[in-house]
Amino acid sequence: MKNTLGRVSRLTAVLLAGALAGATVTVTGTASAASGPAAAVVPSGPGSELSAASFTQMTVDDVSKRVWIAGDRVYPDGSREGELIGVLYGGAGPAVASAGTAAPLSGVAVDPTGSKVYAGQSDHIANYSHENGALYPLDPIPAPADSCGRELVHTGGRLFFTSRAAASPEGCGDVLGSVGVTATTEGDSAGEVMYSNAQVHLEGGPGGLLVTAPERGPSADDPDLGIYRVTDGADGNLLEFLGERRFTDDGTGPGMDFRDADFSADGSVLAVADGVRGTVLLSGQDARFLENHYAPLPEGAAPTAVAFSPDGKWFAQGGAASGDTADLTLAFADPSVERQPLRISFEDEDAGQRVVPRGMEFSGDGQQLFVVTSDQEGTEFWLHTIQTREALAPSSFVDVAHGPAVAGRPFRVTGRLELDGPAPTEAPQITVQRFAGPEITDLPPVPVAEDGTFVLEDTLPDQAGDVFYVLGYAGDEVHHLTEHWLLVNTVDPSNAATRGRR
Repeated sequence: MKNTLGRVSRLTAVLLAGALAGATVTVTGTASAASGPAAAVVPSGPGSELSAASFTQMTVDDVSKRVWIAGDRVYPDGSREGELIGVLYGGAGPAVASAGTAAPLSGVAVDPTGSKVYAGQSDHIANYSHENGALYPLDPIPAPADSCGRELVHTGGRLFFTSRAAASPEGCGDVLGSVGVTATTEGDSAGEVMYSNAQVHLEGGPGGLLVTAPERGPSADDPDLGIYRVTDGADGNLLEFLGERRFTDDGTGPGMDFRDADFSADGSVLAVADGVRGTVLLSGQDARFLENHYAPLPEGAAPTAVAFSPDGKWFAQGGAASGDTADLTLAFADPSVERQPLRISFEDEDAGQRVVPRGMEFSGDGQQLFVVTSDQEGTEFWLHTIQTREALAPSSFVDVAHGPAVAGRPFRVTGRLELDGPAPTEAPQITVQRFAGPEITDLPPVPVAEDGTFVLEDTLPDQAGDVFYVLGYAGDEVHHLTEHWLLVNTVDPSNAATRGRR
């Protein structure tokens, strides 16, 4: 297929953009995810500094392409204001949507349609209509008093929240709390679905899964994590109990020290970030222990967060470490892929020094990992966007060479496609475009042999001059894309014959 000169500059820009995209690292610094020992990535530039001076929860709105974060802002006079912000990562509307509320503000959830956003207040749940980056207040949702920090989760078509009232923050471990559910427009009633003597964390999952994870405290040495599925409530029970898990055999001693939890894309695995044990894997169907095949955070990194990507491809573990020790690892969710994870270290006054508890979420397509970091004191916060493609294995063209280049004559290019790390998921092919003056020609794809070698055979244009060949590899599930530009200076046949007689 041939195109006119008018399209050359546009297509060249696209090809260059593709080549640059293959080399871009969003977290500035040096990255390594080779099949051998992985080096840390130390960000040299800042993330996006958040205005809030506290962080309680984050969630990703895949419809509106926003990362929603709830926290409090502190002003110079010492006054505080609750702040709900939604940072745009795609889609339309202002770059940041925001709403101010009374402090303290804790917990955030979004309706699956992206049309409503919820934030926890001490005496109700703030309710906003969201459209194109603008938030419009709706009638607040009634909820029992809370002074210990709410958590909100939207799962199974219902909004769940925690409530816990205490005379002071120090008393949050000594009062009875509850998990509640709001009413729906279809007439489903609101109410409390369970009570707990410990402060409870919530996590939602696919297919209406819900986790309740109490904090460890003096009155609950070994709290029991529960897994439920949201039902239609026809039998009078909104939650179907699937299983529970204590982290010690006899129910005493240092049990679960909860930091974060997340379900795999299919709900079969629940990863728990435990302050003592690191990452613990449980069955998402009955809470039994599963063997953990993932490379752990490095020694000295305290676990703070876990996240599976909704597309089923990635698994991330976040932590708090000092110096160049990695605070985050990004690996393939399929542990059978034998590849060292990408490791990232946050150690910068303008980027944060640790991943905060519950501070990681993926975009719905799995292409971006959003990470909230903080300083050591936990008073300043940053939002980082990590492109997951940086964890793919490198690919490159090597030993590219060509034979005699005579206009109008057959022409041959040889080379090798080098793929680091695991074997490709399917037989690679190389795309080829030829630029000759005003014409661009798409040549048939070139197969790659098992040893990575390839042979491109073509017939050169009749007119002598410079010819560009653009070799492209689109990548696969585990390898990065790559391109190679080959400049060939063709000669006129008469000149070739003259040279041959010398």
